[in-house]
Amino acid sequence: MALMDLPLGERLQVLQDLLSCTGKMYAWCYDAEGKLVGTNCPDKVLDQVFFSSGCMEAVQNHAKAHREPILLSNHYGLSWSAAFEFEGDELKRIHVFGPTTTTELSYDGISKAVQSAKIPNRWRPKLIKILQRIPVVSTIDFFRQTLMLHYCITGEQLTNADIAFFEPALKQGEREPVIRKDRMNTYRTEQALMRMVSEGDLNYKSVLHDAASASRGVQAGQMGSLDQVRVSQIVFISLCTRAAIQGGLSPEVAYSRGDAYIQDILDCKTVADAAHIGHTMYDDFIHLVHKGRANPDLSPQIQSCCDYIELHAEEKLSLSDLASHIGYADYYLSRKFKTETGFSINDYIKIVKVEKAKTLLLSSDLSIQDICERLHFGSRSFFAETFKEIAGIPPAAYREQNRKR
Repeated sequence: MALMDLPLGERLQVLQDLLSCTGKMYAWCYDAEGKLVGTNCPDKVLDQVFFSSGCMEAVQNHAKAHREPILLSNHYGLSWSAAFEFEGDELKRIHVFGPTTTTELSYDGISKAVQSAKIPNRWRPKLIKILQRIPVVSTIDFFRQTLMLHYCITGEQLTNADIAFFEPALKQGEREPVIRKDRMNTYRTEQALMRMVSEGDLNYKSVLHDAASASRGVQAGQMGSLDQVRVSQIVFISLCTRAAIQGGLSPEVAYSRGDAYIQDILDCKTVADAAHIGHTMYDDFIHLVHKGRANPDLSPQIQSCCDYIELHAEEKLSLSDLASHIGYADYYLSRKFKTETGFSINDYIKIVKVEKAKTLLLSSDLSIQDICERLHFGSRSFFAETFKEIAGIPPAAYREQNRKR
């Protein structure tokens, strides 16, 4: 049975069950008047945060003229998404996901949010604890979840560009609160992103995903949401342009490409468009650098084998898997790979995995054991031995030395 053949309630439950596989997600259902019909969230006080942020009013106003979903946020980093259930031209239900945040909220930021919200004093201590448990979801994933919610309700497939966006305007004389960030974590993530570009590393998606949770981007004064995103993306494009040049891309190509993407950012009309341009730019620069760094002495089959290893560094890799991918017999691939690259396949896999480990050591707070398991080294001792053999120092020492720079 197809998903859309199920009753709406069952479709929504299927979606919630799927999303719960990767982390908790709070779901809310309201009637057209804004009365809460049901929720899976045990903390009902978050309903008051949604209303006090002006989000319910924005949702209801949006639904008067539009049927597309909407993303909403407040000044303290909390986000919601809403999709609409209509019967003919009549709004019947409002379905909401959230709140979520793209990065861990600081205690100071949470306290300020609670103080400014229209929340009874007796609820505030409990609310502070609740907000510290808000799910962290990357912007990319939250867009996807919003589109999936809309599809489950309507059967209509939309794109990011179709999603509306709302953020409450600051009142006259009111300053946007400064939420303390983990600047060092942001720096580490930025360094990992730029290293991916300079090395033309095709296995970049997990780092790009983590980056969305590490920083909300440049926070510049009293700018609106779209202008904030534009500034952040222009900075990101400039950094990637220079990283691509460092990786061997000619300045003429890099700067002309970067200028074109900056113009696209200046011309875009929505936050979703800006995010899409940023991801397209990043993918483009990485592939350009990778193409330039590809060994011209390698046959297409062996280059494809190398690319496959890089793209699947976090998976278990075997000679038979690679041979099947290339279409060679195991023994023939092993011999040909060694002849063209000078490395055995097993040694090349270890080199690629160690390079991936370096990125994880510098861009995340994963433990050595977690990284060992993520890269399928088998045991921590084998991981440490392999890492030291290739990098010259143990993984813990590598992390300590390079994080001080």
